[in-house]
Amino acid sequence: MRGPLVTTDARMTVTSQPSGAPVPRRSLTRRLLATLAVGSIALGLLVPSTAVAATPSPSASATPAVLSAAPVANGVLRPGEALTVAVTLSAGSSGSAATPLALFLASSPLGDDAALDRWLAGDTSGAPLQQVATGTMDAVSSGTAATTALSVPATDAALVGRAPGVYPVRVTADSAGLSAQSVVVVPADGGAQTTVALVVPITAAPMTSGLLTANELADLTAVDGALSAQLDAVDGTGATLAVDPAIVAAIRVLGSAAPPSAVAWLQRLLALPNDRFALQFGDADVAAQIHAGLSAPLSPISLQAYMSAADFAQPARAISAVSTPDPAVSATPGQPMYPSLSTLLDIGSATPHVFWPATGSASDDTVAALGSMAADGQPVHVLVSSTDVTGDSRRASASVGGVSTPVYDDDVSRALTQAAGESDTTRRGSALAAAQAYLALARASAADQPVLAVLDRGGDRSRVSLRATLGLVATAPGYVGSTLEAVSSLPTSETTLTDAAVDDARVSDVTDLLADEQVIARFATILDQPELLTGRERAEMLQVLSVSWTGDAARKAVSDHRAATRTTLDSVGILSSDFRLVSSSAPLRPWVRNDLPWPVTVVLAVRPDDARLRVQDHTTVDAQASANTRVEVPVEARIANGEVHVQLQLLSPTGEIVGAPQVVDVEVRAEWESIGIIVFILLVVAFLSLGVIRTVARRRKMRAEEGATPVPDGSNEGIGRKNMDADGRSASSPDTTVGEPFDASHHAPLESTEENHP
Repeated sequence: MRGPLVTTDARMTVTSQPSGAPVPRRSLTRRLLATLAVGSIALGLLVPSTAVAATPSPSASATPAVLSAAPVANGVLRPGEALTVAVTLSAGSSGSAATPLALFLASSPLGDDAALDRWLAGDTSGAPLQQVATGTMDAVSSGTAATTALSVPATDAALVGRAPGVYPVRVTADSAGLSAQSVVVVPADGGAQTTVALVVPITAAPMTSGLLTANELADLTAVDGALSAQLDAVDGTGATLAVDPAIVAAIRVLGSAAPPSAVAWLQRLLALPNDRFALQFGDADVAAQIHAGLSAPLSPISLQAYMSAADFAQPARAISAVSTPDPAVSATPGQPMYPSLSTLLDIGSATPHVFWPATGSASDDTVAALGSMAADGQPVHVLVSSTDVTGDSRRASASVGGVSTPVYDDDVSRALTQAAGESDTTRRGSALAAAQAYLALARASAADQPVLAVLDRGGDRSRVSLRATLGLVATAPGYVGSTLEAVSSLPTSETTLTDAAVDDARVSDVTDLLADEQVIARFATILDQPELLTGRERAEMLQVLSVSWTGDAARKAVSDHRAATRTTLDSVGILSSDFRLVSSSAPLRPWVRNDLPWPVTVVLAVRPDDARLRVQDHTTVDAQASANTRVEVPVEARIANGEVHVQLQLLSPTGEIVGAPQVVDVEVRAEWESIGIIVFILLVVAFLSLGVIRTVARRRKMRAEEGATPVPDGSNEGIGRKNMDADGRSASSPDTTVGEPFDASHHAPLESTEENHP
């Protein structure tokens, strides 16, 4: 947040340094008007910066004081106009007292880009300077900034009669040991105008997720959002738009749930008349992919994972408002009407087969590989930087090996990109003056050839900075607007590219990501729709390969994505514990863990390491989404005891290994106790049966013996006479009462009586 700016215009002293020629004395009224005009110009410069200085910068304690200078009017100094230079002093870690300032202007113009590069880099040698104005910067407190203006009247001899060219400008604050360099351009009027085409990217900040979320889209497409600022800047200009299709896809996949601001943004984008072409999804680095051995850059597989059926019960606003939706996959009433991938990625009427490798990454091999992708009679265009081209790098319409390679001016593009990213008014003005100078030098050397420039990919750019940058290109003296398509259609001249500096680390990242993607593809066979996983993986992979990811940030993005891939591969597994088999047969009951948002089908393979267990070796499991599912595997114990190690492994229906194997210990008790009890019961039954049989046999034997006793009187053929008293009773005697004492005298056998009476 920028605070109120401390200004010193009211106390600024402005003087014109004599240049050796007499200066006409002006009337008091004219001097007063000139002073008011200078003050008004300076105040106009200061108003946009009034939010800079009241709040100390968080890093002010660690930064030195900085002096910056920027000529007004984007550095254009026309004959008869005064020279006004805005000067800003940022105090940094310590405040500064009132500081005298001096303005210097070179007497001769810079000759070429190399001389301009040296001057802007701080090399002041070879540029004779003349002091043309002085002033004073008021005291600045720590962490704040102040701006003033130094001016030279149009009638000053230092300005009168200057030839067209790019002139160095320098501001010094000797007491503070600070200086700032800039340039002014005296335009060459007349002559044929030069066409200039500008390519502006419509992109979001780099990310590792596959698509922007609804909340992110709502922020970016709000009135003060970054994407809204980009459309505001290009609206009404002739800039060619390089659109990241991942942005429009992120809006369309939300269907009816898309934020209204995002829907309006998409409608506005497609309604713009600007020429356009599609970047790679996520603005992925095409050169790195070709260097990694791919014959063509990767493209999205499917975005089905990002769509919800509830949001597509009817054609969504974000689709029907911009193009005719594809026919529904199913005409069944109530079924969702999902758009096709081509519809999701549609950016409107666009030039096909345009590729924009990162600056300095294009090589002959890259161009050749991309050139082979021509189809439908449409040529391929590969944008390359002038730093990548040998020989005449000013010629925008060129070709390499027969492939169209529009060449953009690196110096102009670099200055424009710097200006678009500056939020400070003075520093932005200095960058715009530099861009103006590079454009002037390009026009002087390009003859009748067009000039192509780009705003390179960047982060959050303010609406003011973008608009000011595009406005400079539209109003550059001697230039008329054109488009990339117009430049590409011009006759080309064959050229060659320098050896590109291959980023081996980036190429290695692509190789690793491709290997991970193959593993994900095998893992995804557990889904009824494998593209839910493979499509998401491809989208995230392309985002990680974005040109905007560079250096350590790129390494970390790849590392984070690969860690997320490992998490995905571990999202389905087995939850189990050791098991005791307490009966001859019982189910083994592990869990299948599924952390994915979709149901999966897996096969549980079970393999014991001992024959004491007999198990069902394969069991198909339908695991629910984001849940743990219980599995029952029949297990039967054979007659043996001990501990058996059982390995559990999940497989996909196609036989791919899923997750890590698990080993559980099963304690086998083959029920010897039960068998012993049964044997004991059988023995008891056998012994009881034997006892009964022996008892019955003994009684039969006793009865047989009693029935076979000899009769003494020799009656009837040896058959004994029945003893009527054998049961202890006599037919002639009364019944003996139960329980009475037995009287043997009443039961004496008759035979005994006979024996006593011979």
